[in-house]
Amino acid sequence: MGHPVVIGIFVAYFVIVLGLGYIASKTQKNMTDFIVAGRQMGPVLVAFSTCATIASGFFFVGLPGLCYNLGYQPLLSLPAINAILAYVVVFGLLAKPMRYLSEKHGALTVPDLFQTLYENKHIRTLCSTIILIGIFVYMVSQWAAMGIMFQTLLGSTYIVGLLVGVVIVGGYCTFGGQTGNIYNDAFQMVVMMFGGILVLVFGFDHVGGFTQMNLTLGKARPELLLPFSDTYGLSFWTFISFFLLYAVGTVGQPQFTTRFYTIRKVDMLRWAPAIAASCYFVITFFLFAGMIYRAAVLQGKVPALTNPDLAVSQYIVTFMNPTMAGLVLAAAVAAIMSTVSTFIVVAASTVTRDILEQGMGKKLTESQGLWYSRFASIAICVLTVLLAIKPPDLIAWLGNAAFGFLSASLGPALVAGVRWRRANWQGALASMFIGGGLALVLYFMKTAKMIAPKLDTGAIAFLVSIVVMIVVSLMTSEQVRSALPAKKKAKVAEAIPVPDNS
Repeated sequence: MGHPVVIGIFVAYFVIVLGLGYIASKTQKNMTDFIVAGRQMGPVLVAFSTCATIASGFFFVGLPGLCYNLGYQPLLSLPAINAILAYVVVFGLLAKPMRYLSEKHGALTVPDLFQTLYENKHIRTLCSTIILIGIFVYMVSQWAAMGIMFQTLLGSTYIVGLLVGVVIVGGYCTFGGQTGNIYNDAFQMVVMMFGGILVLVFGFDHVGGFTQMNLTLGKARPELLLPFSDTYGLSFWTFISFFLLYAVGTVGQPQFTTRFYTIRKVDMLRWAPAIAASCYFVITFFLFAGMIYRAAVLQGKVPALTNPDLAVSQYIVTFMNPTMAGLVLAAAVAAIMSTVSTFIVVAASTVTRDILEQGMGKKLTESQGLWYSRFASIAICVLTVLLAIKPPDLIAWLGNAAFGFLSASLGPALVAGVRWRRANWQGALASMFIGGGLALVLYFMKTAKMIAPKLDTGAIAFLVSIVVMIVVSLMTSEQVRSALPAKKKAKVAEAIPVPDNS
């Protein structure tokens, strides 16, 4: 069993998140409330929520594991640059037009928006399928990360930790919907930032300070201090891959983009990117846990890890007193919970709204829509947890594969749909099918050691998807898309004009 102080901190933490879920459940009257929080969220809540969603188990478990192995390379090539750029790119390209179209046409989900933009039911079906595949894979990586964290916390087996996590997250998410998800994301973002600061404050003392940590790492392998290396770790091509996927490819992540539907007014979105990027910068401190622990190993203070994904949990139990350990563990669990809860809502809304109601034509009352969404949430939790009992890969790379699949499948078609008038349904279908299919095929070929591409397989598929979107749209007849405003005589308006709702 874990330390009583740590357990006490987590009991208090769980009471808060479940309490927020209960408060949010009182606002849930229909499917719109469940999926888009009644479009009543403010900019700070939206910013904290988008940041917390991206800061997942991939970030708090997988990336410190990579930093343990590779030093600064994952830190400098992924979060410090690319993830922060993503807020500028995604908000700039998609936030206002998505929020505008959502309200004007009643779109609640990403498949809703795809059908609105391209006026083709096959696109809704394909989009729904893509989202479910990507989310199922990503959720497996999140549950696996949560199982590892609770295993450390409870001193239990991985399976027990996994089940404890799913009961708590599934509980507040199933009944609180998107509102409960966003309330908890905001609270969890504060916990994550506090945890990131604690990692730096307490960790460096155990390895002789920041400078000594770098000297220790550099003496063992100079490549550990570089952003990339062609001889060890992440190459320059991997650096470029991460830029394509995480700075640009985030446009294809439904767990991120659906947040734009929830904000109260369009003009409030102008503040959200700066808030989210600032928060993300603070939580990148958490990745130093992997490098600090590696330096301690090299200094002979702690044993080497058999599994790099244990870097954070072992750092916590080795270097921190019970009170601080409980707070930092809470930060790591908060990241996982905030991401997996978003996936639950997105997947449940896809099943209820896009497959049952719009795809199969099932008529649902407001009350039925809410309860069907809750039942779908429970089913998704159960299915993905079963898959997470024996996750097939390192958490970082499993999450990376799902991220690349969603980026290649949805990103180009979504951006083109709202920003390029010449885009049509043929180009969108081809881009989604070829991009997503290629991402899966290349990933499996790489894991089977049939190919060894320099670029990440998801990044390759993302680039191909962009080309397919452009070429097919230009080679086929122009589609008059009624969701877009009429052309102006003097100048073609490529982007959707967004009125000031203030």
